[in-house]
Amino acid sequence: MKKLLFLLFTLTTLSAFSDDIVIGKKYKIESKALNESREYWVSLPSSYRKNGYKKYPVLYFTDAEMNSFFHAFSGIAKQMSSDASPQIPEMIVVGVVSQNRVRDSAPTKSLVQWGGTVTNALKTTGGADNFLTFLQTELVPKIEQDYQTADYRILAGYSFTGLTVIHSLYQTPEFFNAYIAIDPSLWWDNQLMLKRYTEFSKKELNKRQLFVSTSDRVPSLYPKENYVAEFIHKLEVSPIKGLTVHSKTFGMDQNHHTMQIMSFYLGLKNIFSGYMVDDAIRFRPAVELQTHFNKISEQLGVDLKPRESLVNFFGYNRLYDHQFPTDSKAAIDFFKLNTDYYPDSYNAWDSLGEAYLFDKQYKLASSAYEKSRELNPENSNAKEKIEEITKHLNLAE
Repeated sequence: MKKLLFLLFTLTTLSAFSDDIVIGKKYKIESKALNESREYWVSLPSSYRKNGYKKYPVLYFTDAEMNSFFHAFSGIAKQMSSDASPQIPEMIVVGVVSQNRVRDSAPTKSLVQWGGTVTNALKTTGGADNFLTFLQTELVPKIEQDYQTADYRILAGYSFTGLTVIHSLYQTPEFFNAYIAIDPSLWWDNQLMLKRYTEFSKKELNKRQLFVSTSDRVPSLYPKENYVAEFIHKLEVSPIKGLTVHSKTFGMDQNHHTMQIMSFYLGLKNIFSGYMVDDAIRFRPAVELQTHFNKISEQLGVDLKPRESLVNFFGYNRLYDHQFPTDSKAAIDFFKLNTDYYPDSYNAWDSLGEAYLFDKQYKLASSAYEKSRELNPENSNAKEKIEEITKHLNLAE
């Protein structure tokens, strides 16, 4: 027995290390707006399948190659959308690799760097409009052509590229649905963005969201003025119609170089505030889950559905988990809801068939399994169950 267990452990270990862990893929696009080739990285949700029946919001962020941002941000998005109480929907994550960061981030030309000194390192600045043109007319259309995307886009940036996020909000606020600006460089060009706020505040937006973060400054390292804090104050005292603002000012436990992870997490959590389902919802009627997602969809202005695997989990939990009282009728309602959400999923129909069979509703079970086989003729389980049900019905006659 010990030898057998050792062999099984060895095989499991070898198998576990036989495949690479892939979090995304690298691509290039030829940009006419920037007159250069640009690299971008894409991470797909765990459930992503090229069958056309599930569409995903898309998160775009800059500095994909910096400080493992792509690894961290794509991982955070996956973790927050997983398990039995997801906080956000599953999403496609697109990281744009920085190529000429100061050029692409700065909306104006200036040689004055943070702190007030002049440097020729900023001589390429002033290309933010071209970069936004690249995003909006080249990269986003490419992503929406190649992937199953929902009509919900988020733009995130940090520090100097956080300036790009604010510039995008000012210039074309309706293009992205939500914006995450992590300690953006609002010192730029003599606080240009603060001066432009008065004009921007006159706009009326439609269900747009902004998350902006900063931290208390260390006097020996930073200027006394915190222009991001001043920006947050302006957002509070002169709110913009149709723009929901979330903000976080960290204390000395975080600083400009450490706040990215916490800010990204809080940004997504705040943007999708109200999305999370509580763990006990599986013990209430399935219609409550439907009502929950109808409400968050209306709030955000996009059709959002719970994960197919989540609804399936709720159904099987009510069907088989004897830690709690089982309820086949409640399970059927969850599985039926899943076929409403994902009518082209053979697995959703297969699960509904299983619940009907468990409840001895043989004709309905057979019909559900037939639908599953129609969507996937290779579904051998459905075929076996249909044959089993047919024999049972013939014997019963």
